[in-house]
Amino acid sequence: MSKWIGFYCQHFSSPDEAEAFVASVEAIRPNQYALKLMFLIICAENIAKLFHKYTGVGESKKHVRIFFDKFTSNEDKGILESGFKRHDHSNLTIDEVASDLYAIRCDVVHEGKYWGFQFKSHGMPMLNLDPDVNVHITYEEFKAVIARNCINAINSFVM
Repeated sequence: MSKWIGFYCQHFSSPDEAEAFVASVEAIRPNQYALKLMFLIICAENIAKLFHKYTGVGESKKHVRIFFDKFTSNEDKGILESGFKRHDHSNLTIDEVASDLYAIRCDVVHEGKYWGFQFKSHGMPMLNLDPDVNVHITYEEFKAVIARNCINAINSFVM
């Protein structure tokens, strides 16, 4: 939780307010990951916008796809593709994964719908209906993929 508090400190007037916000999100919807996923996808989107020196408005979906296509390692693309499956158990492509994740982000941002998506839990894949996908990856595994590739992109940008 301390990493989330650190992340949000810049958006609140005090660390105590940031901590209260993070605690309230977890208390209101424990183990509901769409809101957390939204922030990770926005981070990924902004990495792509930073690298392309994008200063316009919109084109979020395009930049989310760019992040997964250009800034995600092949190993992590494989983790994501095998972590998101169709109901026939075939893997989604990285572009389909990016589209589904972007759709979840949009549901949270534009509809306030942060309860309908679940990651793998207690060793069991989760069947999701919107988007229509079986998730075979935990939130922690997903977060690690996004964080690793954001850090790698930033390191390559500043070096």
